[in-house]
Amino acid sequence: MRAKLERIAAGKIEYEKPKMSLSESLITLNCRPGEKAESSFTVTADRQIKGIVYASSWRMQVEHPSFSARTARIGYSFDGQGLWGGEEIEGEFCIVAEAGEYLLPYTVRVAPHEEPKEEGYAYFISADPIEPLPEEKRSEQPEEVLDVKIIEDTEKKELTPGEALELADQIRRGRRPEAQGFARVKEAYERYGGSELLSAICSILIKNGSTDEESFSWYRRGVELELKITNLYEYFMMSVPGTFAEAFPRNLLLYFLMENTLNNAQKALLYANVIRFQPEDGELYRRYRDRIEAFMLDQLLERRLSENMAVIYERFLVEELLTIDFAEALSDIMFLRRFRCDDRRIRHVQVLYEQLQQKITVPLSHGEALIPIYTPGAVIVLVDEQGSCYTSSVPYTLTRLMNERRYVDKCRELLRYHRGLYLYLCDGMSRCHVITRENVENYKRVLKIEGFTAHYKEDVRQEILQFYYANQDLDDLDQEFFVTETTRMTPKDRARYVEILILRGMYGEAWDTIRAYDYSMVRVKLLLKLAVWKMRELEYEEDAFLLKLCLHIFREHKYNEGILEYLSGYYYGSVAIMEEVWNEAHEFELDVFDLEERILGQMLFTGQVKEEAYGIFEDYRALGGDGLVARAYLTWMSWQDFVRDEKVPEGIYGQLAQAIAWEAGLAPVCELAYLRYLSGRRKLTESEEIRAERMTKLCIQKKMRFSFMKPLLARLGRSELLEDKTFVEYRANPEHKVILHYVIESPRMKNCNYVAERLYPVEPGLFVKEFTLFYDDRLTWFVTEEDEEGEHATPDHSFVEGGEEPLVTGTKYASIYEMARALSEHDMPELRRQYGTYGKKKFLVETMFSLK
Repeated sequence: MRAKLERIAAGKIEYEKPKMSLSESLITLNCRPGEKAESSFTVTADRQIKGIVYASSWRMQVEHPSFSARTARIGYSFDGQGLWGGEEIEGEFCIVAEAGEYLLPYTVRVAPHEEPKEEGYAYFISADPIEPLPEEKRSEQPEEVLDVKIIEDTEKKELTPGEALELADQIRRGRRPEAQGFARVKEAYERYGGSELLSAICSILIKNGSTDEESFSWYRRGVELELKITNLYEYFMMSVPGTFAEAFPRNLLLYFLMENTLNNAQKALLYANVIRFQPEDGELYRRYRDRIEAFMLDQLLERRLSENMAVIYERFLVEELLTIDFAEALSDIMFLRRFRCDDRRIRHVQVLYEQLQQKITVPLSHGEALIPIYTPGAVIVLVDEQGSCYTSSVPYTLTRLMNERRYVDKCRELLRYHRGLYLYLCDGMSRCHVITRENVENYKRVLKIEGFTAHYKEDVRQEILQFYYANQDLDDLDQEFFVTETTRMTPKDRARYVEILILRGMYGEAWDTIRAYDYSMVRVKLLLKLAVWKMRELEYEEDAFLLKLCLHIFREHKYNEGILEYLSGYYYGSVAIMEEVWNEAHEFELDVFDLEERILGQMLFTGQVKEEAYGIFEDYRALGGDGLVARAYLTWMSWQDFVRDEKVPEGIYGQLAQAIAWEAGLAPVCELAYLRYLSGRRKLTESEEIRAERMTKLCIQKKMRFSFMKPLLARLGRSELLEDKTFVEYRANPEHKVILHYVIESPRMKNCNYVAERLYPVEPGLFVKEFTLFYDDRLTWFVTEEDEEGEHATPDHSFVEGGEEPLVTGTKYASIYEMARALSEHDMPELRRQYGTYGKKKFLVETMFSLK
């Protein structure tokens, strides 16, 4: 870096920085816990450059940080020692090179921690089965004409009541195929009615085991007419459609009070109908009440749930009835939701929770299943017959059956270790934990329940620790969480352990722990206390690990004077970070001289000098900075001003004036920039005038003449020094080929020649061509520049010489100029006068100053 600064201070500044590229824009590295991972990236430039690489993390080590090449391979290694697994560590490489400063971010993904396989669990869900449709019965008798009186369909268009009864009887006895006449029997009933014919129709349907919706309409008529048909009421219950929303007939309810042979699903349907449609103070409701309650408790112990059972639980299940057994059964079912999917391909539904070790899989029956939903984060996966999984492309519906909030408090009182219940209590309302004194016991119990993932328990433990930290109740924490063995601790647990050590003042143990493992999860304000202790122990000597720790603390916006002083003294890396450190340290009025020198030096080395750097330079100069870095900075800013024609801070010129007065050995471009600045000032002091005249004369003697000097000399009363010069200036890369194309047209000449002349830089990047023009001469020009992409031309420019005021310097050029003016204006008397004056001066000069 010093060699580059010396070149800059001498005025040897590159017009264009070298172009550099990195082989990667983002580095992703995989690592296993406790191991090292190695890789590399490549720095490529269009010419040989120098540079150095810094890594932001103490775990990331660069093999050979410095390089000097056109193509350099930068090897690095990441140390995974002490990492638990599953972390994703982000950082950045800072490449400081002559081509600029580059930040290359990296992400290190540490392989997940491998725990021994723990026994998974899923609920045993027993729901009311959906009754399958009975297989279609076929007549065992051949379809042939029997030896009885048969009413042929083709004999009459309409049956009489007697014929309809006779045909129905034949069908019921199996002497007539149902397909040949049952429809006509039903048509006859619709026409004539009659309980006998209805009884025959219901008997045929019962015999066939029909339970479809049409059959239900016939059974309903039979029940309403109180027909005496065996199993009529049972088939009524078996065929009730799901959309039926009316009170069951009274005689049916009385019938099942006396004889109830229904299965559990049918009983639930019957009792739910009583609850929905019978008044609570009615006779039927009172007679059913005890039966329903007993039935409900039996079903609860068997973990039965359906829409009808949900109605029963809602009415009869009160907290007073709950015992430990009932509460456990209730906790198993009250979170169940009815899942329904119409896609026949789906065979199973899976429910996944990040908190549980294994997924819950439930088979579908007729497109339905009951699945447990404990938290908003439940992931539902549909599995088809081929084993393919779907999460969103197959539509489905979820229906809440029970209001679990009604029972969770009572269940919590009775149950200490129910997985689903405590998962709901901790995560059922939101995705983030909000621990209070009222619910902290819930989270503590989670840590003792099997089946939760280690990761979830880690999160819960961290939340508990944070709660106790916030409430300053470390005594309770000591009893449950304080440990002496940290090897098998998770990163979060270890971080909390470090925090406890720091809070107790056990800084040595805390320092050893973060050195062996990590500090990224430890609260920054506690790391600050630890870092200050270590700095005092080291008596502020440099330590690489401590420096990274201080940087981490600073970037988290937690710091004090000690952190700022340590970083100011030792940190190398990104200029942006060094500027942030400088700003804060400057506010604390700390000694930042070395830091300022590093910032300015790195900016100059990379060619990325920011405008804000002037404040740093100004303070650096005030602290006595007048060496190589100061000269290089002044030269750089002067070159930007004079050659690049870019705006620089106004205070630079005062610094230049001071350095020039001290004869600080500045490069010529510094004096040129200062002179051009003075030429634009409205008023100069006496000392500035003297200095400007002296410096301008020296430049002219060195043949360093520029357009800004003419107005400056005019103000100094020394116009004669450059009054005969007209300048064309062009700024470009000095390595490019620059051609000036011009023509001078004069009214005193009949012919003019077009000239193409190659220009060479007077200062690196500044091309100048001088012309001598007389009154009314016209100069027309354009410039072509040839670079890597080809040749580029500027627009045409024209300049006509023609000052309004006469030249009174008395020089030879002034006399010829005024004669040209008189000739152009056809002022013959003035032309003769000027010509006579010019002739006398020429004669005197040739006579008195001729060489012999």
